[in-house]
Amino acid sequence: SARENLAYFKTSFCLVGHSHVPFVFECDESGQAHFGALDGDTVLKLAEKRLIINPGGVGQPRDGDPRAGYAIYDSEACSVTHYRIPYDIAATQFRMREYGLPESLVKRLSFGW
Repeated sequence: SARENLAYFKTSFCLVGHSHVPFVFECDESGQAHFGALDGDTVLKLAEKRLIINPGGVGQPRDGDPRAGYAIYDSEACSVTHYRIPYDIAATQFRMREYGLPESLVKRLSFGW
């Protein structure tokens, strides 16, 4: 669980990946972890609360939004900004087929699943 994982790091935030779903877990004063979705152009101020941040995936998003997702960590502003940007999905699908990737992975790019 997010609460258990918060015990594994001492910093105010932790950046993670691999789930393909952008999210943030925020730990409140009582130690409870609360889930929140990350939408495009979301700015998270760091050091205010303990956070686990997952920016999602540039490729193969799994949240129903086919745009590429990424985040930029700004150490001077003490923030993480999450972005969603469109890209040429059809060109990517063409290349995936050229390389023989499974059709299920090719198709899901259009839907963000």
